[in-house]
Amino acid sequence: MILAIQEGAGMGNVVVSTLALSVAAGGILMVLARRFRIPGIVLLLLGGVLLGPEGLGFVQPETLGPTLNVLVAVAVGLILFEGGLTLDISGYRSAPAAIRGLLTFGVCVTWVGVSFLVWLFFRVEPPFAVLAGSLVIVTGPTVVQPILKRIRLKWNLHNILHWEGVLIDPIGVFLAVLAYEWVVGGGGEEAFIHLLIRITGGLLIGYAGGELIAWLLKRRIVPEEMVNVFIIGSAMTIFGATEGLVAEGGLLAVTVAGLVCGSRQPPAIKDIVEFKAIITDLLIGFVFILLTARLQFQQFIDFGWRGLGLVAAVILLVRPLAVLASTFGSKLQKRDIVFLSWVAPRGVVAASMASLFTLTLVQQDRFQNPAFLESFVYSVIFATVLLQGPTAGPLARLLRVTEKEPDGWLIVGAHPVAREIARFLERVRGVPVALMDGNRKSVLEAQKEGLKAFYGDARETARIEDRSEMHGVGKLMAFTDNEDLNELLCKKWEPVYGREHVYRWASSPATEEDVNTTGIILWSWMPKPSMISSELLLGEAAIIELEGERLEDPGNLAALLTSHSEEVLLDPGPSSKLKASKATTRTLYLQREADYLLNALSERRILISRATTMEAVYEELAEVLASTETGITSDVLYADILSRESNMPTTLGHGVALPHTRFAGMVHASCAVAIIPEGIRMGDEPDPVHLVFMLASPVDEAEMHLAVMGEIARLCADEEVRTMLFECRDPQDVLPVIRQYRRQHTPFAQARG
Repeated sequence: MILAIQEGAGMGNVVVSTLALSVAAGGILMVLARRFRIPGIVLLLLGGVLLGPEGLGFVQPETLGPTLNVLVAVAVGLILFEGGLTLDISGYRSAPAAIRGLLTFGVCVTWVGVSFLVWLFFRVEPPFAVLAGSLVIVTGPTVVQPILKRIRLKWNLHNILHWEGVLIDPIGVFLAVLAYEWVVGGGGEEAFIHLLIRITGGLLIGYAGGELIAWLLKRRIVPEEMVNVFIIGSAMTIFGATEGLVAEGGLLAVTVAGLVCGSRQPPAIKDIVEFKAIITDLLIGFVFILLTARLQFQQFIDFGWRGLGLVAAVILLVRPLAVLASTFGSKLQKRDIVFLSWVAPRGVVAASMASLFTLTLVQQDRFQNPAFLESFVYSVIFATVLLQGPTAGPLARLLRVTEKEPDGWLIVGAHPVAREIARFLERVRGVPVALMDGNRKSVLEAQKEGLKAFYGDARETARIEDRSEMHGVGKLMAFTDNEDLNELLCKKWEPVYGREHVYRWASSPATEEDVNTTGIILWSWMPKPSMISSELLLGEAAIIELEGERLEDPGNLAALLTSHSEEVLLDPGPSSKLKASKATTRTLYLQREADYLLNALSERRILISRATTMEAVYEELAEVLASTETGITSDVLYADILSRESNMPTTLGHGVALPHTRFAGMVHASCAVAIIPEGIRMGDEPDPVHLVFMLASPVDEAEMHLAVMGEIARLCADEEVRTMLFECRDPQDVLPVIRQYRRQHTPFAQARG
């Protein structure tokens, strides 16, 4: 009795250590694979064999008994649910003919061709051969993306391989599950009826479950902090309920549920996808360590030379035939077809399904050698990953299907200003530009204008890099209203693009203290992008493109960027530093036409002052502003202005002062003007002050406050205008002078000409 207890305790320790080591090793190896940009399946396969009974013996899957089947089934169910949830249906609709061909004709040719070869080489039962053929249909993004990241393929090839990997998983899984259910049913009329029941039950339960999940999330019935718990519980409920009602229909049901829920785009889908991706990575690592630890060298020895011939035929015969059938009549060149025919690595989904089906078929004891599925599929995985991964780069260079170093842009922000910049870069510089935003409306507007734009979170560098829109992109422009976010994005993308290729908007120029910060600062003179975008929409600003070098005296035009087809200059300086080129140089300017100063002024706020001290002038102007603006009193405003000016007087030089404050309780920016005919000496200023602008703005209107100050500064920088204002002796004469200046310095007509 005691011995039995001790043996049971020992077995329990082995089970615990097996589970713990599988989770730990799987997670660590997935991290290493992501860090070094190699297919995770490579490290997982090697790690599982090394830790398993054929290696060090630390992981003992057989000690789990029937529990192993349950763990694998549940894990695969969650992986398939996440795959369906993240599938971009619009990607298929917008895919070129070659991709649609691979997902239709290519799938059929692969399935039929591999099934026939399996039967031909090993003379297994036809249903079993059909099941084996269905398992190697999929390629998968986890094995394709590391290859695409290392090789800068031509845009069309990159696009084809990317979308084939993303979209073929659910198709392959669906077909594999159908084939599996047919095999489990045993064939014949009765089996066919059972198959229809499984398919119908899986589809109906999965569809209803996906719709119900999306409905509950859209109506925010589920508390926000419990959404992820709810989604995992729901996926497991659908899987378990389907298995209870329709045996072997759970995998199909959870795949369909994920597809349906993802297509409905519930409000919490982004957080769900993020959380599910983490769980999926962990499950993939855990399951693979357990599954590969089960593999025995003997089963691959038994696979023998016939097995090697079969794998070679799958790679060298079936894949080329599938590509030829899929691309017949397309505009792809022969070299493109050759490259596509070679690159088709199998990965996570194929291995998971093969092991899951093998475990179930072993229990049923229906076939002589169900482990053949694992031997065949894992051999294909080993061969394709280890052969095609290292050779894809040299082959691409030999066939000349690669591109130069990426020089395109990812612009974070799809507002009107960003869209104008994107158009300019695409047209003049000739580089790809992708716009990204968390605002779906802005993304949709950009797409309607023919720009490449997508919705997402720019902090998720790993996920974004894999998108097809990012092909050819090698620089970042963080162009949102949030300066802290812009800097964070530069930090996130610096390891990807390099320190000299990440840019950001900030409201103040770089200083010596900013030497260690990340991101080259652009357009610090510009208010928030949203403010400029609003002005563009209201017709109070315009983006103007002019040919030639930057204007030395652009007036109220501000240069955004200068470019020709070989280079782009983004600094805010007045002169171009582009390399000499025969290409035409063009500059994009921002012209702000909004009359912020005139809107803040009125004749009632203009006075001719006979005061002899600046304090007295401030008091007069404070009384004028208080009498025309609700929410402020002259005493409080005067005290606030006096306190600020006593510490640091605000002067523009040449006889102009600009006391200003942002004042709680105000609704609009308000400005008052005092003309001082006799002039007042102010501190160390060489010229007596003859003109005083007092500006008071709401506390939360910093951009408006700066905009008015900027207009006053530009107005008073003109000596002729200053002289005219100094000489005014009637308040009614001031506004006409300012309006005349505005008309003369709004060069829309000549700029457009």
